[in-house]
Amino acid sequence: MLSVECLNPIKILCSYTRDTLWVEEPHVAMLAALLLAALAVHQRGHLLYYGARIFFRCNLNNIFFSSVEVVGMENLPKEGPVILTGNHNNQFVDALILLTNCHREISFMIAKKSWDRPLVGFLARAFHCIPVARPQDSSFRGDGSLVLAVGSQTARGVDSHFSTQLQAGSMLELKGRELPLKVKQVLSDTELMLETAVSAGTTALGESYKIMPKVDQSEMYSTVYRGLKMGKCLGIFPEGGSHDRTDLLPLKAGVAVIALEAFSKHHLNVPIVPVGLNYFGGHRFGGRVVVEFGAPIRIPEDMHAQHEVDRRGATDALLKHVATGMRSVIVPTPNYHTLQQIYMVRRLWTREGMKLSPQQTMDLNRRFAVGTHRILKLVNRQESSAPPVTDEPMTPTTRQLIDSQPLLNAEELGAFQEMQADLEEYMHTLKRLGVRDHHVPQIGWWTFGDLIGRSMYLLVTMALGAIPHVMFNLPIMIVVSRLAATEQRKSLQSSTVKLAARDVVMSYKVIYALIFVPLLFLFYSLLLWRLTSWSNTSRVLVLLILPFFAFLGMKASEQGVRAYADMVPLLRRLLLPAVRREQDALPSRRAELQRKLNRLLVVFRLPFFFVLFIMVFRVEFFFFLGCCKHL
Repeated sequence: MLSVECLNPIKILCSYTRDTLWVEEPHVAMLAALLLAALAVHQRGHLLYYGARIFFRCNLNNIFFSSVEVVGMENLPKEGPVILTGNHNNQFVDALILLTNCHREISFMIAKKSWDRPLVGFLARAFHCIPVARPQDSSFRGDGSLVLAVGSQTARGVDSHFSTQLQAGSMLELKGRELPLKVKQVLSDTELMLETAVSAGTTALGESYKIMPKVDQSEMYSTVYRGLKMGKCLGIFPEGGSHDRTDLLPLKAGVAVIALEAFSKHHLNVPIVPVGLNYFGGHRFGGRVVVEFGAPIRIPEDMHAQHEVDRRGATDALLKHVATGMRSVIVPTPNYHTLQQIYMVRRLWTREGMKLSPQQTMDLNRRFAVGTHRILKLVNRQESSAPPVTDEPMTPTTRQLIDSQPLLNAEELGAFQEMQADLEEYMHTLKRLGVRDHHVPQIGWWTFGDLIGRSMYLLVTMALGAIPHVMFNLPIMIVVSRLAATEQRKSLQSSTVKLAARDVVMSYKVIYALIFVPLLFLFYSLLLWRLTSWSNTSRVLVLLILPFFAFLGMKASEQGVRAYADMVPLLRRLLLPAVRREQDALPSRRAELQRKLNRLLVVFRLPFFFVLFIMVFRVEFFFFLGCCKHL
């Protein structure tokens, strides 16, 4: 209609005003442009947020990670105030994954130290983050040394200056202790009172210590409550900092304080939604992520009533609920090796041809992780050398059933230890032969034709992706990997909780890629302008096409790497008779492992299997039936 002059309302209006008010079509267009510009300025925060969100969603979900799957999004309320609590295993990437794959705007709490960085700070402002001044970011080494005694609230110093360096609310950090000690009162330069008595295993006889000064958080809390009253979504990583452990660190009290104070001061009953960020090769290019939203934690009225008379008790109780909820959306294990064993057990248990959804996969991983954890507790009780274990996501009834279980008999202990040894040997053999578990059922069908087919596929992917990959992706990957490794070493040296500081690797790869990719394209554009005599239109078109070729090269190279990994064991099978014999024995070994796993579950059917199935984890009924038939 607007293309027809006699029907266009702007042209009809201008036909009446052209002679009297001298208003013509260009004037209306200029006014509309000014209004659009004013609207863009007024909504610049939302435009920047969604623009950055689209940019990072395209890059994270398609370039840095091979897949990002979201489970349980229906547990997140569509409107109203809510707090998201996630595990923190990938520094800045954790927040970006949630920001780009959640249907709600999230305002994450970010360390002031990161807020002050140039690039990270710009992105934090674009995503409406809230800066938090953390005590550990301004920590310093205290004068003298510290002397502690088990069971005492009094700490003494040698050549110390407590009066000038400490105040009530300051924290003392000791080497080898995860939780700091909070100062209740400074008595003199060499004596102070702690909030709680010193627990066993936390002795210090003239040891050095770090001081984390008390920080005024009133402005931060005001910003948080203002956002919650507006119905916004607040994101918190309650562990305080990122790490590369396979279980949660002790949670900070901030999330519980915010939720309880929001009700007592502002009459807001804010639900807490736990989020599990489960990475598979999360520190490498092409890893996978499963994001799982758990059931909302709604604070009961009796806990709010307890908060009025006993704030510490209510805070600790809510933190336990939050920790339980967070463990229900991750796979908590003591270490990475145990985690890999859990994944292998899950693959052995799943029937051939059964395709599990991401939610079913994560549920089954957790069920085997919790079951293994409980059997290990029984083994440790039997050996009277049980190490401290973390809480599990279970109801009080389930915990009572576990504690009341009898010790393992000789048959149960022998079956479990035999399964452990066989599983370890099988995983070691697969790694040595370069074979993956999903290859094993197909090994007997591998022929020379498979080698030819995979070689052709490798050549095709190399032909498609070699040039763009070498020109655009490989230089960036080499540079950012080297720089990220440097940052990883620095982070490991300055941390007391990181195992290998893998949690910072992907974050710095993303940061450095955001810097060097534009520089690389700028370099090629300068070469294009200096070395070619093309028209400007041709040059611009080539520059616009280059990102597409870079993406094509990356995807082709990914397929090429997979084809090469599949081709190597096949080539060794055809050339080396000894390797062929070992590979031929793998299917029977795998089948025997499956039989032993089924027998093990039968052995533990009453003390373990029944309790495992009354856990709070969700599982579809048809999947449950399929697993039962597999017995």
